[in-house]
Amino acid sequence: MRAKTLRLRYLAAAAALASATLATGSVTFGTSLVSATGPEISGAGSTWVEIAINQWDADEALVGYHVNFNPVGSSTGRQFYIANQVDFAASEIPFQPGQETDALNASGRSHQYVPDVAGGTSLMYNLHQLDGTQVTSLRLDAETAAKIFTDVITSWQDPAIAALNPQLRQPDGSLNIAETTIIPVDRSDGSGTSAQFSLYLASQASDVWNAFAQKNGCPAPCSNWPPETGQAQNGSDGVANFVENNQLGAGSIGYVEAGFAFARAFPIARLKNASGNFAPNEVDQKNGPLDFSTDVSAALKHATLNADLTQNLQGVYTAPETNAYPMSSYSYLVTPTTGFDPAKGAVLGAWLTYVACGGQAEATQLGYSPMPPNLVQDVFDAVHHIPGAPPTPPLDPAHCNNPTLSGQLTFAGGSGGGGGGNGATSRGGRSGSAQASGAAAAAGSAAATGGDEGVTPVPTLDAAEQQMSFVAAEREASRIHAQPSLVLLLAAGAVLLLVFLPALLVSWRAR
Repeated sequence: MRAKTLRLRYLAAAAALASATLATGSVTFGTSLVSATGPEISGAGSTWVEIAINQWDADEALVGYHVNFNPVGSSTGRQFYIANQVDFAASEIPFQPGQETDALNASGRSHQYVPDVAGGTSLMYNLHQLDGTQVTSLRLDAETAAKIFTDVITSWQDPAIAALNPQLRQPDGSLNIAETTIIPVDRSDGSGTSAQFSLYLASQASDVWNAFAQKNGCPAPCSNWPPETGQAQNGSDGVANFVENNQLGAGSIGYVEAGFAFARAFPIARLKNASGNFAPNEVDQKNGPLDFSTDVSAALKHATLNADLTQNLQGVYTAPETNAYPMSSYSYLVTPTTGFDPAKGAVLGAWLTYVACGGQAEATQLGYSPMPPNLVQDVFDAVHHIPGAPPTPPLDPAHCNNPTLSGQLTFAGGSGGGGGGNGATSRGGRSGSAQASGAAAAAGSAAATGGDEGVTPVPTLDAAEQQMSFVAAEREASRIHAQPSLVLLLAAGAVLLLVFLPALLVSWRAR
């Protein structure tokens, strides 16, 4: 019952914030509610960002724009894009060198990477204490997580897990966990979530990961998890549904974007970070999306973006803040820059502008973290390259209601932007790459100290600023529900008219 109640509260909060975003007028730029027309645009790809994209699609549908997104996994989404079967793709990693980039080049299709939201890849689990109470305090580090998902550790009573979880130990040294066998749940489809998880493991548990990758022929980023391991499920929803199911998933653990766990009121493993602490901590775990968003932001202070906006996460994995969540990252949309129907470009450009502005106001309650001003400017720059796209608004709170643009907010780290300002940072000529190579790691290290003009530091909000943004959004949502929007009033009027019109006509004829 508690899990169901929490899930309903989570979904209600997200719905309330969506209503507030629309009713206060944040459809295209985040300032004015307007009717919109144009052809439907289609996209496919990442399930990691599926929750956010579905919300943004629903927001724009209420005013006439139609965005059809198919969450088939990042790898399939990129293939659909190459084959010109969709107008945009969603992915956590760029097109991969070799066969994939060769096919992209042969297709002649233009492309660019557009950041859309930040978030955390999490380890959602289903464990119970001996008395049947749900375990909510599981701690893991990168090496132990790597061993679980490569079949090296197969029991919840393994000494490595016991060493990390003194709070669950009993007097005899065993853990107060009813389930014994570990059921790792991975993806059956080509997945950006798998790729991000593998990049983290390759960086932070290299010995374990490299042995597994060499044996199975899947070096990081490993989008297609080897089928010999774990209980494979399709999509993030499939993984989360399996773990949530007490009939099948007792003893299981799977990797998903954290929003999928929050929506089901399920715990995520607390990962050991570079400070020696475990994030999210107990308080952050109980508070859910808000505090987790802060933990993601803390880690992403150390992210850098390459010249093509692909990400370098080496600094994120080793972020020194006590609350930093080390498996944090950004997601991308892939869009065309030439050879695209301008009528579709008008819809795609307006939708992307909404994503960067009003869409970010929903990020925290959906389990993500909003983009800072310099990434909003990057989105605006990308919109300018789409044929037929409308002009973008000024980058200020009056025209773009991304919560990070408030003049009251300043950034705790990074030098790529500031509250209320443009935040754009010029890039040098370095060609972008998402590969976790030594060269990329060196570039990220140099960028963190301002020593490389080919990459851009990414500023983030601190805990107080996240709290300010969250409270303001909830207050606005409450106000809107107290004063129904024009859209809802018109809909209610139409329903009343349909109900009472026949009776009125009968009464009029009787006269």
